[in-house]
Amino acid sequence: MNHIMANIKSRRSRRVFFDKAIPDGIIEEIIEAGRYAPSALNKQPWKFIVITNKDVIKRLSGIVKEKTLKITRVLPILKLFKAALRDPQIIGAMKKTLSTDDDTVFYKVPLLILIASDKGRNPFASKDCALASQNMMLYAHSLSISSCFIGRADFLMMSKAAKDIIGLPPRHTIQAAIVFGYSPEGDGPQSTPERRRDNIISWVR
Repeated sequence: MNHIMANIKSRRSRRVFFDKAIPDGIIEEIIEAGRYAPSALNKQPWKFIVITNKDVIKRLSGIVKEKTLKITRVLPILKLFKAALRDPQIIGAMKKTLSTDDDTVFYKVPLLILIASDKGRNPFASKDCALASQNMMLYAHSLSISSCFIGRADFLMMSKAAKDIIGLPPRHTIQAAIVFGYSPEGDGPQSTPERRRDNIISWVR
């Protein structure tokens, strides 16, 4: 198998990490992989916010939990306007976030990288930042560093305190949040998860 395809197929999202820092040089390499992602019109709209301070990560996790709790309290109303909040899996993930005092958002990770962009000047920025995220996760995996894309980090945008903590520039929004770290061998699924093929490909010849 081609080594790039093997890297893609063997990457997994991990949520258990050792208390072991990732060297600054490797963090810079991970960001370099993100910087070399394609972007519309080569605008390169991303800004990488690197967080290795455990107290800051814990505080941000608490903010996400706080916002999650507020949303769950008004779910009956929000469900009327947002179809996604009627999805049992999404509701289950939100309840899991609140199920324990432990860090169920960023998982006590040694490295959190937020990718932000100017929300008003580039309509393609969210797609560009998603491409950068995948580059970063795949490169990290090639170095035996685990990762997980954290969608719940979107809730940080609802908090002025969170934006102040991370120093989010004016007019910018968080497009992606990824945790990185070294995971115990054997953590998480080892076999390749089922990937649907039926009804996802349409050929126009």
